Parts: sequence; structure tokens; C-alpha cells
Amino acid sequence: MSGQDLVLIPPPVALDTLRNPVPVFDLSTLANNIGSAEGAMGWLPKVQTGNPAWFFIYLFILLGFFAWIKLYYGNILTQTVQASANFQVASRMFKDNSVLQKQLDNILYMLYFLSIAFLLSYMERGLAQTPYGQEGAPLYFFNLALLVGLFFGRIVVLNLTGFLFNRLRIFREYLYNAFIFNKLMGMAMLPLLLLMVFTTGTIQRAFFWITLVALALGILLRIIRGVVFSFKKGVSIFYMFLYLWALEITPLALFYKWLEGTLK
Repeated sequence: MSGQDLVLIPPPVALDTLRNPVPVFDLSTLANNIGSAEGAMGWLPKVQTGNPAWFFIYLFILLGFFAWIKLYYGNILTQTVQASANFQVASRMFKDNSVLQKQLDNILYMLYFLSIAFLLSYMERGLAQTPYGQEGAPLYFFNLALLVGLFFGRIVVLNLTGFLFNRLRIFREYLYNAFIFNKLMGMAMLPLLLLMVFTTGTIQRAFFWITLVALALGILLRIIRGVVFSFKKGVSIFYMFLYLWALEITPLALFYKWLEGTLK
């Protein structure tokens, strides 16, 4: 070599390779690999998006509202809870009809509307259902208006029926007994809503079913109270079951069918 530098000459490259270079990553192959990876990971749970900020604010306002009720109407509130299990207590409260009792009844009805309307909205959001295309706050106000309409519609129908049959006081007392369980459901839903909204995964699903069972139990107890009330007031079995089918079970079935249609 006699001191001369060694020169390395690269191997010859075909002209076709230079004109049409082979891609390092073939896009179709890469897409297929990604698709297979997604399929392999399909068993993983989807990441849930966070709840809107107003959920937190709304529920803690309701919690503060209930704390104020308990502080200001403590004794009467206790009697209201007792009336759900004791028919005599309910009858005595209906006859007393004090000013404070009327105030508490109206406040608890408001709590019932606010709690159940939020519960319906939350469940519809979780199930990705939008009745009449409503979402978010409009959906909440739709559910609220629906509950208020059903509540006062029931009052109008029963008062009209009592007036026609000259049994207005009995029908009003029945309404008072039935609505005790609406008030109870409004109070019972509040802690369940907090637990259902601010948990995730299996715990959240467990509280979801617990909430549904609590709602069904409240409706069942209201129907049982209707049967007890009918026996206490000497209503015949025929008229009792006629009433229960006409004004308790049938409206629930119709409401379910209507709701099923709006959610399709």
C-alpha cells in the first residue's frame, strides 16, 4: 500500500431501487397492525369522561338544603319518616295539618323533584339516551317539568274523582299517605346520588342497582300503603283493586311505554 490511503467503494446500487425506494413502513401493514392491536385490547374498559362541574355544585347545594331542613324542621321531619311505617302517625299528621307541617311538606316535595329529576338525567346520560334530543341542562329541566306535571296531574284527577263521588276528604287523605313515600324517596336518593356520581367502576355499578332497588321499593311501599288505607277506611276489595290498577299500576305502565318510545 506504500502509505496511500485505503479507499472503500460501496457496492453498486440498482437504478430501479433508486427510482422506486422501498418504504421502511408500509402504511397498509401499519394500519393492519394497529387494528389487530386494538382488537387485542378490546377487553380493556373504556375510560369514562368526568362529570360536568355543575354536578358537584348541584349535589352539594342539595346536601346543604337538606341539612337546613333537618336543622329547622327536625322533629316534624322525624314524624314524617315515622309516618312511612306507621299508619296511625300518618293519620294524625293529616288531621293536625299544622302550618309548619304544610311548610315541610312543600319543601320535601321540592327536594323530591330536584333529586329525582337529577337522577333521571344522570341515568339517561350514562345510558347515552336523549329524549327528544335533549342533553345536559335542557334534559334536566325536561325531567323536572315531567315530574311536576305528573305530580299535579295526579292531584287534579284524584280531587276531581273525590268531588264526583262525594268522598273528597278520603281521597285527599289517601294522597297525603301516598305522597309520604315521594318525600321519603327524595330524602333517600340524595346520599345514593352522591355515592353513584362520585364513584367509578364496580362500586358505581353497585350503587346504580341499589338506587334502582330503592326507587322500586318506594313505589311498592306506596302501593302497600294504598291497600292498608283502603282496608282502614272500609273500601271494598273490588274498588280497591280497581283503583290500584287505574291510578297506580296503569299510569306506571303507560309512562314506561312512553319513555321506552322516546329513548329509541
